[in-house]
Amino acid sequence: MTFREIKQLRLAKHLSQEQLAEKSKVSVRTIQRLEAGEDASISTLNLVAGSLGVKVGDLFPTTDSDRQKVKIQSADEQLQYQLHQRHEE
Repeated sequence: MTFREIKQLRLAKHLSQEQLAEKSKVSVRTIQRLEAGEDASISTLNLVAGSLGVKVGDLFPTTDSDRQKVKIQSADEQLQYQLHQRHEE
C-alpha cells in the first residue's frame, strides 16, 4: 500500500510535514512513515485525511481490491462521524 497521495495533497496545500503533523495531531515521524508508504491505522488516516480536507479514500491509490474498498468506506464513515462530533462540541 502506498500513501504517496498524502505528500501530493500536503504539498498542494503548501504544508510542511511538521505543519500537517501538528494539524493532524500526530507525530512528524508518522507523516514521514505514511509518505514513505508504511501502513497506518484507520484512526491515523482519519486524522490526516480530515486535516487535509479529503476523504480517507483519497489517500489510497485507485484499486480494485474489495477488501481495500471496504476498509476505505469504513474509514470514511468513521471520519464523517468524528467530524460531526467535533462540530457539535
